[in-house]
Amino acid sequence: MKHYPMVSIIIPAYNRSHIIGDTIASIINQSYTNWECIVVDDGSTDDTSNLLERLMKTERRLSYYKRPSHIKKGANACRNYGLEMSKGDYIQWFDSDDLMMKEKIEVKISHALTYKADVIKDAHSTNPVKIYPKEHVTSFTSSDFYIDYILGKKPMITNDVMLKRSAIGDHRFDENIHKAQEYEFFGRVFCQKLTYVFTNLPLAVYNTTSDSISNKTAQINKKQQFSLIYLSKKLMETHSNNPLIIAKAKRQGRKTYKKLMLHGKVNWICEELSFFRICHNRDSVTFLGYALYNYITKKGFDRIKKGS
Repeated sequence: MKHYPMVSIIIPAYNRSHIIGDTIASIINQSYTNWECIVVDDGSTDDTSNLLERLMKTERRLSYYKRPSHIKKGANACRNYGLEMSKGDYIQWFDSDDLMMKEKIEVKISHALTYKADVIKDAHSTNPVKIYPKEHVTSFTSSDFYIDYILGKKPMITNDVMLKRSAIGDHRFDENIHKAQEYEFFGRVFCQKLTYVFTNLPLAVYNTTSDSISNKTAQINKKQQFSLIYLSKKLMETHSNNPLIIAKAKRQGRKTYKKLMLHGKVNWICEELSFFRICHNRDSVTFLGYALYNYITKKGFDRIKKGS
């Protein structure tokens, strides 16, 4: 390998002193050495700051920033700030409670250079992998891969994807979203002609601890539920000429409606009544009738939808 490009690993963190040390250790242990790791603290009140300060004394490739007060709170803002602070040719976002397998960065950079790839995706596991499966690599160039991605045919999480810096361009994580952040972000980045490389190797350990991001977003939280509404609206507006994406956005809207109704969040539904009506393809009077029936019986969610 004649050229060893720098990889910027960007991690948002909030009150992770009990676990981020293991994450950083897995990065320091990478077989590929030309990387920088940028941790952006979202206002931790635990020992995260002291831990990172100690680690930086022995690891020069590690940088630690506290989110500036003028920047919006949230993991997405921290990811964006970390990108601004980074110098790498390739960007690998990562989560503060997960682990990298030793070969993660080396394998992905090797494929990036071999295939001149803009997007390099590996797989992940919920347990450390001792023996890798036989590697299967797929490479292709496409300007409309985003359609399959948005439709859920090619799912991927934040930790799976390494991006060439030039492919990111002016795109940033949408700081108004508190759920499905990477889905929305990658969906925009992929709306250009890019070369992709997929490997089946599980090169990260995805943890689901009691305070992990995935568990927190599974709760009924207004910010997160309204993020899904915001995302559905955004998809419907951006891809108004694609009936498949419109249909998917409406399905998500109906799922959100059902979840809110089953949890008695009628006041939240009322705030987005017009949106939910559109998702069910009903006129106002008919939709309100069904909504009343749903509220009283907690049934009939399949009957309310009308074909487009």
